Amino acid sequence: MKNLVKITFLALVLFGFTSCSNDDDGGTPTPDGVTISDFVASNADYSSLAAALDAAGLTATLSSQGEFTVFAPNNAAFTAFLNANGFASLDDVPVDALREILLNHVVTGTNLSSDLTTGYITSLGTGASSSENLSLFINTTSGVEINGVSEVTQADITVDNGVIHAVDAVIGIPNITTQALANPQFSVLVDALIAG
Repeated sequence: MKNLVKITFLALVLFGFTSCSNDDDGGTPTPDGVTISDFVASNADYSSLAAALDAAGLTATLSSQGEFTVFAPNNAAFTAFLNANGFASLDDVPVDALREILLNHVVTGTNLSSDLTTGYITSLGTGASSSENLSLFINTTSGVEINGVSEVTQADITVDNGVIHAVDAVIGIPNITTQALANPQFSVLVDALIAG
């Protein structure tokens, strides 16, 4: 009987070491074989993001091999974005604009929250007037804030092709004003513009 208890205990310990995946880097693990697109499609709180990725033709991209970091807005964030921009539904957003907005939430490589520091990182999105990739201003002073408009609400959801950080707002295409307001180093300039 003692041997049976020991064998059972050993089996449980070994199972515990092998049953989780994708947690080598400290993130929240997901089962093997789950990509960014899979995670979004299987999570009811991201149904708007899943629909947007489909509409913009990006589902396959975020299912592919490679490493991506995605700042993923939930359904409430999409609803707020649509309302703020006068769209009745995702179908009303021009596909080209939607694609660039979504790509502005994607960064190459796996960037866990512990890898993010205050400063600029380059997204896969491009601006309307340029083919240059857009910059996101990351502020880690208190949590993780992106472009001064979106905060990470759940970090480090690791998947096979990168990591997802849930955010509370859609990150629009930035302009010079957006970047100046987001970056505390430009506070004097912002104050001068407001005063002028």
